Amino acid sequence: MSQQPFNPTMTNTIFASEFKSEPVWWEAARPFDHQDAIPEKVDLVVVGSGFCGLSAGIRALELGQSALVVDAGPIGGMASCRSGAMLSSGQKFLLNGSFRDLDSAHLSMLSRIHSDAFRLVRSFAEDDAMDMDFQQSGRLFLASSSEASLTFREQARILHERAGVTTSVLSRDELQTEIGTTHYHGGLLVKEFGGIHPSKFAIALAKKFQALGGKLISRNRVLGVGKIAGGTFRVLSEKGELLASNVLFATNGYSDNALAPLRRRVAPVASYIVATERMPRSLMDEVMPHRRMYSDTKRNLWYFRPSPEGDRILFGARPRAWVRDTREAAVFLQRFLTQVFPQLASVKISHCWTGNVAMTNDHLQHIGSFGGVHYAVGCNGSGAAIMPYLGRLAVDRMLGVEKSPSLLEQLTFKKYPPYGKTPWFVPLGVLGLGMLDWIDEKSQSVW
Repeated sequence: MSQQPFNPTMTNTIFASEFKSEPVWWEAARPFDHQDAIPEKVDLVVVGSGFCGLSAGIRALELGQSALVVDAGPIGGMASCRSGAMLSSGQKFLLNGSFRDLDSAHLSMLSRIHSDAFRLVRSFAEDDAMDMDFQQSGRLFLASSSEASLTFREQARILHERAGVTTSVLSRDELQTEIGTTHYHGGLLVKEFGGIHPSKFAIALAKKFQALGGKLISRNRVLGVGKIAGGTFRVLSEKGELLASNVLFATNGYSDNALAPLRRRVAPVASYIVATERMPRSLMDEVMPHRRMYSDTKRNLWYFRPSPEGDRILFGARPRAWVRDTREAAVFLQRFLTQVFPQLASVKISHCWTGNVAMTNDHLQHIGSFGGVHYAVGCNGSGAAIMPYLGRLAVDRMLGVEKSPSLLEQLTFKKYPPYGKTPWFVPLGVLGLGMLDWIDEKSQSVW
């Protein structure tokens, strides 16, 4: 499998004059710094200020606990504010094969969890009136091969029965009413799915957390947690230490050795996204007439969506096994984008950014504890809906509001092989999956 080499001279042809290596989301809502004083003691310390951590902090405050959220970076500034922010109700585990290891009862439990998670995010938009550009626009899954399209009818049945959503299977000809491309071989449309503005959502969660009395400290890496007499924990950070009754790690793809057993169980995988410059409405109407969310069936999948304003396209993928910087990544992603939409060849790229996705061995979410220190992790590339729910669930179990163990803490949380600063096996996996996608593409060409 050959790839064209990175050509730096292409920067003069595909990049907008004011190109930025940061999320386009930050144009409207930028992650922020905040420095509350470190308290001597608090009921709950949450490590990580993404959707999961902030939602967990809000839940603790609702239950009458004091809460502090700390982050090594700005508040909401890591994966949550960098994601594609496409909302779904459990399609990832239903369509990627993870469910095959679950019996019928567990599959029903997991489907209900994801349905509840979607409703929670929708309630933040509708009941709490959070400024987050919530759109129930529908999501279209696109078959990268004719063989993949043959599986859509069964997947539609599973999604309808287990997740309670409305599905439609589209032939290749019918697909032309949905998307302006002949690149794909069929589609599966789920009408209830949609998207949000992730940076606005994270900031809205942070503001609600503060309004309820929560404390925030940004740019303060937690270095370790130790248990002392009486079941209390000493939390050591770069800016000092404090005592806490409970500690929750919601660090996902940015987990480090502050909780070493957790780091062995999540693999940080960098995903990249580009945003186009603003485009005329007529061109957007041609390529995305219904402004839905989109992803394909490749193993190294491509995912894309319109901006909330409907005048840009955001396109995400893993560009190749090894990438040096965002400008190099943008060259490959623009090439992928124009494979899908050749009519966008002259459209410039205005932004390109990256963020770490937390992948688990089973591609499912997990909550639990190591030595009494709790965790809630496993976005697996579809965390916009499930992670806020996961943070609340972890707190409910921690404080005994939910008496029965959740399925997400009963599942075996398998380790990855040991790795240093970065997981050595991720580029190898990307190469392997890319090779299988290439074989599928060549086989499709023969047919």
